[in-house]
Amino acid sequence: QAQHRRDLEEELRDLSNQVAALGRSLAEERGRSLAAGGALQALEIAVGGAQARVGGACRARDRACERLRQQQEAGHLLWAELEAARAAQAGAELRAQEAESQRHAREAELEQLRQAVAAAQHARRRAEQERDDMAAHVPHPPSLTGGRDPGGLQAALAELREHNRALQQRLQQRQAQV
Repeated sequence: QAQHRRDLEEELRDLSNQVAALGRSLAEERGRSLAAGGALQALEIAVGGAQARVGGACRARDRACERLRQQQEAGHLLWAELEAARAAQAGAELRAQEAESQRHAREAELEQLRQAVAAAQHARRRAEQERDDMAAHVPHPPSLTGGRDPGGLQAALAELREHNRALQQRLQQRQAQV
C-alpha cells in the first residue's frame, strides 16, 4: 500500500504538474487571444481611419475637379473677350488708317485749292497791271462812260474777281471740314 500510495502521490504530482502546465498554457493562449483581439481592433480602427481618409480625399478631388471646370469656363470666357477686344482693336486701327488717309487726301485737295487761289490772285494782279499799263499808254478820248476802263478789260476783271471769290469760299469750306 505504501507503494501504491507513492505511486498515487507521484501520479497526483504528475497530474498537478500537467494541470499547472495546462493553466500556464491557457493563460498564454488567453494573452495571445487578447493580443490578437487588440491587434484586430487596432487594424479595424486603422482600416476605418484609412476609409475616412480615402472618402475625404475623394471629396477633395471632386471639389478640385469642380473648381477646375469653373476655371476652364472662366478661361473660355476670358479668351472670347480677348478675341472680341482684338477684333475691336483691329477695327479701330482700320478706321484710324482710313481717317488718316482721308486727312491726307483733304490736305492735298486743300493745297491744290490754295495754289488755285494763289494762281487766280496772281492772274488778277497781272490783269490789273496789264489794264493799268494799257490805260497809261492808250489816250482816252472823252467818252460817255465817264472815263472808265474799256469794257472788255472790265468784264475780264469782274470775271476774275468772281472766280477768286468762289475759290476762296471753297477754300474756307474745306478748312472748316478739316
